[in-house]
Amino acid sequence: MENPLKPADFKARTICILGMHRSGTSTVARAINLLGVHLGEPAKMMPPSPDNQEGYWEHLDINDLQNRLMARLEVGWDTVKPLPEGWLQSEIVRPFKDDLAQIVAANFSGHALWAWKEPQTCLLLPLWRETLEKAETKLSCLFVVRSPVDVAGSLMRRDAIPFDKALGIWFHNNIVALKDAAGLPIVFSSYDHLLAAWEPEMRRCAAALDLDWPKDEARYREAMNAFIKPGLRHNQSSLDQLQKLPYPVQELYQVLLEASNQPSLYDHRSEATINRLARDFHAYTSFFPANTQPPSRENLFEETVNRLSNDLDAYTSYLSSDINTPRREQVMAWRARRGLPFQYFPLQSQSPPPKLIHQLLGEKMCRSICKRLAEACCWLRP
Repeated sequence: MENPLKPADFKARTICILGMHRSGTSTVARAINLLGVHLGEPAKMMPPSPDNQEGYWEHLDINDLQNRLMARLEVGWDTVKPLPEGWLQSEIVRPFKDDLAQIVAANFSGHALWAWKEPQTCLLLPLWRETLEKAETKLSCLFVVRSPVDVAGSLMRRDAIPFDKALGIWFHNNIVALKDAAGLPIVFSSYDHLLAAWEPEMRRCAAALDLDWPKDEARYREAMNAFIKPGLRHNQSSLDQLQKLPYPVQELYQVLLEASNQPSLYDHRSEATINRLARDFHAYTSFFPANTQPPSRENLFEETVNRLSNDLDAYTSYLSSDINTPRREQVMAWRARRGLPFQYFPLQSQSPPPKLIHQLLGEKMCRSICKRLAEACCWLRP
């Protein structure tokens, strides 16, 4: 039987690292890179940030193109609605097809095997399939799976996105990616399995993707152990939390878990379930048409303030359960009650106010608060 990954009639082979934002795709991309798969020149890779200190392993040109395309389609990365019907063949997308072909030629020409990772590919995979087919490049996918509870918690910490909306983003990205990857050679990898025991997980993925295992195993282990650390996991959901999720989210996550436990390439056994979930998702989202009228300045300001207030309430409620009693008392004293005039509380702390809030909420939440306040200030200005 012919190996579906061998590029018999293709000039090169590429691996798309698919996965929802905050699912561990950066970690998987680096692991694949250490197996010898080209991701791009170091100068063109997105630099690390406080949100991802081990690096994104994401090509800047690809990130820029997909950001511009999503903006042109008038959707954000956090959309929970499908892209416009027929978007791939629209005039809007035509110049982006040319741009993507140029990016592939300029950055990956001459490499027999390369890969890319950019989370928005979950929604834009058809563009890549069309471009790579014209470039005579064989495409396979490595799909990274992470609990929707953990992803939602991570998005709340990083972007202050409400939990329910984060679940919607998770569902949207995963169901669209699964549907659009139909027919491709694909292997699934559990982020939890990777962090718990990276070597058997990577050996399984490498074998399924027909990647050579390094001859210098000691050097590869040293490099992997240098960046796969327990601190990479900031959330770990319980079975009880998963059982409280909406049933479609539970069902989709079960499909992904079962796929990630297959020893080799995914056999598309759950295709009927995926099609049904995708069909239902598109039907339900049609109940909520996009608002074609631009919101007023007053409504935007009110929405921003309400979102900030809700996010702070949710996050400080979480912090208030901290077993560290002094910290809990500080949080509850600092927290202002919505619907009442602002109150000022004396805080027993040697730290200046900005540093104190930073200690209470953490760097990521503080950055999200600053973004919300900046939005509010923009609408306050004449």
